[in-house]
Amino acid sequence: MSLPLEMADIHCHLMPYVDDGAYDRDECLELLRMEAAQGVRTICLTPHLRADMFESTDAEIAEHFELVRELVRENALPLTLYHSREYHCDRLFRKRLQEGSLRPLGKGRTILLEFGYRHSDAEILEAVDRVRKSGWRPLIAHVERYQPLQRRWGFARDLKEAGALLQLNAGSVLGREGFLQKQLCKRLLQNDLADVVASDAHDPRTRLPELEKCAEHLEKHYGPGAARKLLRDGPLAILEG
Repeated sequence: MSLPLEMADIHCHLMPYVDDGAYDRDECLELLRMEAAQGVRTICLTPHLRADMFESTDAEIAEHFELVRELVRENALPLTLYHSREYHCDRLFRKRLQEGSLRPLGKGRTILLEFGYRHSDAEILEAVDRVRKSGWRPLIAHVERYQPLQRRWGFARDLKEAGALLQLNAGSVLGREGFLQKQLCKRLLQNDLADVVASDAHDPRTRLPELEKCAEHLEKHYGPGAARKLLRDGPLAILEG
């Protein structure tokens, strides 16, 4: 890379004991060290909230967040930490939305919102509209995974016009998730429709953070400005509200 990015990763599962991410303290520390070594300086931990699957309470999340902060302090890692959730669009999320009990990404009113593979384009747009009317802004997680966009990439424009922000996974940009997702990422990047690239890291073996490699890829194919926007400026703007 021509410039050190001091990247911000705002979608990852490094917090241990709460979902399908880091298994324990040791694995969490390994992931934190990997991120720091790659040039990441700000991390927002986003453990899943999904009905009947990942239902850790906010109190449990806060407790384990302190554990992660302790690991960062003990090991003198140059990392600033936040925590939020990756909200799956389901009955539990709708209840939280109605109650107003969502935890945003950083200081603003942006939430990380995930959909299932079977959500239709109409269902996704309806959810975005509901979130916006409730005073929040959705950052749609790993948008390249969803069938409505895989069938018609221009659906991304519809989402942006509805007020959503779009996040791509670094692994998908690099082709780790298959040709279809890589091509969709390419199309969205070529048309300046992505707002954030994040790691969505879960473990240090198969779903590891690859933000440094992704930064090199973005700089090579789309220019240093795109790399800065997607991996630093865009994520930091969301965290700062």
